[in-house]
Amino acid sequence: MDEAHADLPSRYRRSDGTIDTARLKAEISIAAIAATASTLKRSGRQLKGICPLHDENEPSFFVDDGKGVFFCFGCGAGGDAIALQSRLHGQTFREACLELAGAHRGATPRPTATARRPGLRTRPSGFQLARAEWRGAGGVEGTPAEAYLISRAIGHDVPPSIRFGRIPRFWRDDGRPGPRLPARVAAAQDVRGAVVGILRTFVEDDGRKARHGETRLSLGRIRGSALRLGPVAPAIMLASAVEDALSLRLMFPGATVWSTFGDANLPLVELPPAVRKVTLCGDADATGRAAVAAAAAALMARGIEVDGLFPRAGAKDFNEEWVLLHT
Repeated sequence: MDEAHADLPSRYRRSDGTIDTARLKAEISIAAIAATASTLKRSGRQLKGICPLHDENEPSFFVDDGKGVFFCFGCGAGGDAIALQSRLHGQTFREACLELAGAHRGATPRPTATARRPGLRTRPSGFQLARAEWRGAGGVEGTPAEAYLISRAIGHDVPPSIRFGRIPRFWRDDGRPGPRLPARVAAAQDVRGAVVGILRTFVEDDGRKARHGETRLSLGRIRGSALRLGPVAPAIMLASAVEDALSLRLMFPGATVWSTFGDANLPLVELPPAVRKVTLCGDADATGRAAVAAAAAALMARGIEVDGLFPRAGAKDFNEEWVLLHT
């Protein structure tokens, strides 16, 4: 067996130990990958949206879920699900396959000898970029990120797992960053508490959501991670969106509230062994309730006690409830 792929789930390994990319791509929705970075709308048989790989104002990014391919008429990028995962998160081919297969990346891969032209820079991995940008970000006080949070009535006592930075939307293949733009930066922590990724919420200098390009973009590893707004505790509250988690933290003083960065990650989040009970907090619509149901099944299968909580007062989510009841 090829030791380089030994940590890949067996269903995605061929008999010779190499990656069964055909099976992996057949079982992975490229639309689901694209939807984490761009808001897609139906356009005939395809989906269309703003390209997450370069700055643009008019959508030129197309995804064909049936064929499993994407293409951008603006920047010329294209390929399959593995290529899109790699481009979005700055991952190598192997890292992208492991992420899509849901494999846990524990050890650092052994370096391989690669011939490079003198002076050619290699783009760091998404993990490396995320860690570097997280270290370079600072507190939200007095920044556009604080103004954005105040506009959502959640700017009080912001925990240190949320920062402000001026961060690129993209990095070029040679490692050069794109323009640095103001963003709220949320830390994605793995089961051990290490920062393995970030969620960038781009804002204007006055605190409004960014008017151009995709507002939210992840970097590094988001799948299975969580934004921790409180310490590890035997009982925690788990919300999908960051804004909802910040609202719940204010609604329930003293409670440990975490966010999974979206409904899709709610059933996948990896929790420390000390967590024995989880209150799943979902949106009031059908999508939110389905996400809570899926997460409840996944957590109960791990022996974790689960209950559910949904917004009241006719609100669609917990941030809207907080705003309706307290402003």
